[in-house]
Amino acid sequence: MSSYENATIGARAVIEPDVEVGFKYHGNCGPAILGEDAILRKGTIIYGDTIIGDHFQAGYYSVVRAMVKMGDHCTLMNHSCIEGIVRMGNGVRIMSNVYIPSRTWIGNHVFIGPGCTFTNDRFAMREEPAPTPRGATIEDDVMIGGGCTITPDITIGRQSFIAAGAVVTKDVPPKSFVKGVPGVITPLPEILDVPNARSMTLQTASMWDTRSVYQRESLWPEYWPERFED
Repeated sequence: MSSYENATIGARAVIEPDVEVGFKYHGNCGPAILGEDAILRKGTIIYGDTIIGDHFQAGYYSVVRAMVKMGDHCTLMNHSCIEGIVRMGNGVRIMSNVYIPSRTWIGNHVFIGPGCTFTNDRFAMREEPAPTPRGATIEDDVMIGGGCTITPDITIGRQSFIAAGAVVTKDVPPKSFVKGVPGVITPLPEILDVPNARSMTLQTASMWDTRSVYQRESLWPEYWPERFED
């Protein structure tokens, strides 16, 4: 069953079955507030005390916990989790199976590839009293490839490109290229020295949006060999 009594949801939302918006994790918690044109897939859970802008897209079984603030045109894909107390700008696209812990700050037009893990405590469970966790700060137009690990309390500078599988353990200057384990920081190659494509970060609908034009064969590239045809 779906539930969104503790929520304000803008116009033209598409909400599939088994979605909960405004989950009351505490008796005094406020509502979840979503802007217009949201798409919420089956199994999505959004806690109360969240504010999300227009054109938000949630994949299957995605979780947004309390005290998260997002701008417009943000995406959280299948089985990804935002752990609460997180700030995100406009045009942030988070792919499937990503974990974003509390106190992580993400700027505008950021892409985070599938399977990335962010952390917010360098010595988890080993300090008494436990310090306040602090996640990473990701500046505008950063691209983070699939399978990366981002360690706590670091800053990834504007327009940097983090190659797939990298482990980022220290601050990254703006316009840097990072690859490897641990990540090696080098200047950004000229071919990558551009902002993230706005046609991707500011999408208003997904390929699978029920409100989009049904395309079928037009989605197949012309160069695919005949063996892939029906």
